[in-house]
Amino acid sequence: MEQLIDEIYSEFDPSIVVRSAKHKSFYEKEVKWKALEKIQGIRAISKGVEALAVLEYNRPLRSEKSFRVRRTNAKLFAIEESFLKVVSLDQNFKGPKPSLGTSINPEGIIGVSLLQKLEAPLDGDFKLFLPKTTISVRSKQPFYTKKLQLSSVLFYRNKEVNEQTLLWPLAAYRKLTGDTLNRLTNVYFSAKPSSDIENLKAQIAGVFGPDYEVKTYKEKNELIFKTSKSEKAILTLILIFVFVLASFNLVSSLTMLFIEKKDNFLAFKSLGLTRKMLFNVFFFQGLLICFFGIIIGIIAGYLICFFQVSTEMLHIAPGQPYPIGFSLKDFLTIVASVSTLSILFSFITVKLLLRGSEDI
Repeated sequence: MEQLIDEIYSEFDPSIVVRSAKHKSFYEKEVKWKALEKIQGIRAISKGVEALAVLEYNRPLRSEKSFRVRRTNAKLFAIEESFLKVVSLDQNFKGPKPSLGTSINPEGIIGVSLLQKLEAPLDGDFKLFLPKTTISVRSKQPFYTKKLQLSSVLFYRNKEVNEQTLLWPLAAYRKLTGDTLNRLTNVYFSAKPSSDIENLKAQIAGVFGPDYEVKTYKEKNELIFKTSKSEKAILTLILIFVFVLASFNLVSSLTMLFIEKKDNFLAFKSLGLTRKMLFNVFFFQGLLICFFGIIIGIIAGYLICFFQVSTEMLHIAPGQPYPIGFSLKDFLTIVASVSTLSILFSFITVKLLLRGSEDI
């Protein structure tokens, strides 16, 4: 599950995002672009402005020969063409090929769930509303308005992205809002697959300085990843607790075997069997029971996992098979925990049984 969460939040969220630590926006001329381009490990860089927007769709009603207006909020990403590479949009879209259009005819790319909220087709009659930042109470028009054309639909496994995202060209946004100072709210970085994200973050932070906030996609979604790790730890503890309960079967098996063979102890003792040797017999008997149980459990568990990976029979959501990941660290942790508990329960059980039989 942790691997699935990592994949979901790394699809749309850029590897590293930089924003101002003191203000909502900063000026493009303040950034040392040439210094950033020299950093090894960066695959793509994109400028952007994030803002809240309102989308409007006039839905025609055939029976009444009129229109029903539908509106919804959206998170606008005013970005450059390079942003499409940063978020690997070429692998996460539906319908026509994604495009931001031209300087004369800008086009947007909308989230699939956001389009469904409007109950609109891709070629529908849309309007974009952007709130003005400098308006008075008596202002008659608090929004910038623009007719919106859409080129494609983005489709990610992250539902939040699909439900609220609208991509639009940065140049068109600046033209609509009259921004001649080239303000930015974010700079997005995509790292190469072999790059060390933390090292890359440190280099980027060194270029921007202390007045900027530099975050990786994991730090941006810190709560999600911490929750995932906590769930993994809790599941491991639950698994160990289940084995502790199952260990009572081991205790009962050793106890029944001890009682069954107790009448023969005197004959064994006359043949030279010492108390220590008797302890070893039952102790290793308990270890054998646990050893075969561990082997059978490992084989059965991995067969089920391989069956799920190959057939994708179980699904957590439509089109989303239940994720299975193989980790050597987790395997060793479980085997070590189970083996330790097996030794402990076998040792304590046999010790108590022999202590309660003074005639041996």
